[in-house]
Amino acid sequence: MQNKNSRQKNGPKESMEVCCRVRPVPSQNTELCLKVEPPSTVILAPPPSYINLRNAPTKEMHYTFKKVFQEQISQKEVFESVALPLIENLLNAKNSLLFTYGVTGSGKTHTMIGSGKDGGIMPRCIDTIFNSIGMYKTNKYVFKPDKLNGFDIQSESEAIIEMQQEIICQTPAKIKNPKLERNNSDQDLFKRIPTETKITNIDIDNAYAVFVTFVEIYNNSVYDLLEECPDDGFRQRGPQVKIIREDADHNMFVHGVNEVEVSSADEAFEAFYKGQKRRRIAHTTLNAESSRAHTIFTIRVVQAPVDQQGQSIVQDKKYLQIGQLSLVDLAGSERTNRTKNTGQRLREAGNINNSLMTLRNCLELLRENQKGANKMIPYRDSRLTHLFKTYFEGEGQVCMIVCVNPQGDDYDENLQVMKFAEISQEVQIAFPPTTPRVNHGFTPGRRRANNALKKFEIEYDKENQEIPPSGNGLHKKPVEIFADIPSLRYVSMDDDLSVKKAKEFLENQLQLYNSVTGNIRERYHDFREMILKTERTAFTASQEIESIKSLYEREKERNSDLESRVKNSDSQMCSLKRKIDEYELNVKRLKRELSEKDMHIHKTKINTEKVKEQYNSKIAQTQEKLKTEIERRLRSQKSAMEFEARSRDRKLREAKRVLSDEALRSIPSTPSAAMERSKYTVSTPSVRPPSPNFRSTGRKLVNARRARRSRSLETWLEHRPPAPLPLATILQPILQILNK
Repeated sequence: MQNKNSRQKNGPKESMEVCCRVRPVPSQNTELCLKVEPPSTVILAPPPSYINLRNAPTKEMHYTFKKVFQEQISQKEVFESVALPLIENLLNAKNSLLFTYGVTGSGKTHTMIGSGKDGGIMPRCIDTIFNSIGMYKTNKYVFKPDKLNGFDIQSESEAIIEMQQEIICQTPAKIKNPKLERNNSDQDLFKRIPTETKITNIDIDNAYAVFVTFVEIYNNSVYDLLEECPDDGFRQRGPQVKIIREDADHNMFVHGVNEVEVSSADEAFEAFYKGQKRRRIAHTTLNAESSRAHTIFTIRVVQAPVDQQGQSIVQDKKYLQIGQLSLVDLAGSERTNRTKNTGQRLREAGNINNSLMTLRNCLELLRENQKGANKMIPYRDSRLTHLFKTYFEGEGQVCMIVCVNPQGDDYDENLQVMKFAEISQEVQIAFPPTTPRVNHGFTPGRRRANNALKKFEIEYDKENQEIPPSGNGLHKKPVEIFADIPSLRYVSMDDDLSVKKAKEFLENQLQLYNSVTGNIRERYHDFREMILKTERTAFTASQEIESIKSLYEREKERNSDLESRVKNSDSQMCSLKRKIDEYELNVKRLKRELSEKDMHIHKTKINTEKVKEQYNSKIAQTQEKLKTEIERRLRSQKSAMEFEARSRDRKLREAKRVLSDEALRSIPSTPSAAMERSKYTVSTPSVRPPSPNFRSTGRKLVNARRARRSRSLETWLEHRPPAPLPLATILQPILQILNK
């Protein structure tokens, strides 16, 4: 396995070949979601009915394939373009894998099988194989499967014995009517028109045999469609589940599957149609015969060289070579909201979608590993990917035909199919390894020389029917010897002269016979050497011609590829030129819009500056007005405060005067009393508010407490402190000024 992985990473690689085939539109009034842009582009666009839907896609998607087959392309063109190179690989002992994939009702089964008069890929493959190896087939049972994905070689006698045993084991009904099974086969077998396609560059010194198997993967289980299910006395048993195993060469195969040897195209079709009748199909809303499983029809061609005489097969297994072609018809992905499946049909659809999702995940991980990742590929998550694991690891060529239905109702399904095809095209698979041919040392062209010699003998015998057939058939007239032998009946034993003459005669005749037979052997040997030399020269020339043809075909394909590339480049250049013109128009339009917007911005800026200046002037005027108003209010408040202060001072002076007058009235008029009055006179501050004991009568303050006091006490007591007190801070009257 490590060698395979290293080859997958380091060997030469090529992208998986993916082609697209478009199904014909049933009517002209059908709403379409797909159109083809020659030569290899498919444009997928949502139909008009999708435009009004919410969250519906609106843009077109472009997908490029290696080849796109439009509606008018015939089955023959599809076969010659895709499957014919795979047949050539098969006859040269290489492995190939061909998928047909698409949604339900997209025509993928028709692409694989076709109809009776116009066969699909599978019938044309079988016809081409038997057209190519027709005269080089070996007898049945010479190659025998060993049940481990290999073959054993038997002798002609062993093959005859095994054939007789099979005839003995057949049921009496089959012996009496050997065409009984054919009468129950599909009617397309009798209506079909065989193809005349043929592969010429095969090894004519090999003997070939063809084996077929037919299996299906249903609900992630493998079943053999060619298995005979015996009765147990009450009812017929169902098919048994097969397992997938790995052989000695690390190739995956279905263990215990029936591998049927077919000697003609009709026998291969009998096996195929026998399996077709057993495959699981069901009726759904979208398709009357919807496949419920993936079907795999495998063709294996076994070849081995003939011996030096060009007659029997070499019994050594190291000269055995096997080529395999697997034709896979994948079941279509389904959406439950369209098929309305329930119960068993829903379970089958879930298994189909899971296997297709696993295949897609494997391809995505292979693509990521190509970019430097090292992720494990989940081949074992599905029987489909597990069976074809070796193909994705570089053990064969992989091709895919994607079938799409252009009807608008299938837009969502076609979108998923196109995404799957896009992922598949980006996967690069290593070139299949070339099977080394063992050098057996035999002369090339030996079978053709042997056939030419047999043909010569047959033609000579027809021309000389009066001559008995000899071993070599090289002389035209019989050489008459011993015709004139002398009679010795009456010669006595003592007659030495007669005996001596007879002896000399016999010796001469014997020399003549030896010379004649020696000449015949020499001529036979020379003729055989001449034929071998001619065949060797012809084989060498044919090989050179084939190599020249292959080079010519390669150069032709290269030229056609270059022409298609040039056409693609021209179309791309035209499209790019159109896009550039559109971009230039858009640039001019955008520049014009930009200049208009710049002018608009400039005008807006000027207007903004004007508005700003107006607002600034208004703000300045408002500030000036506010300042003037504030100054006016401040002046008025200041004048009011000054007036209030003057009023307060005036009131205080009046109050002081009133108090002074009251004090003077209470002091006697004697000089001593005046002195005492002046002595006890206290200066009252002008700011102190009046005491609550004073009441106002008009504009004069009257000491009510003092008015109630008796006037009998005329003496004043002196309460002078020992130290002078600051009169400006204490004992100051508080006068309340009443504003009227």
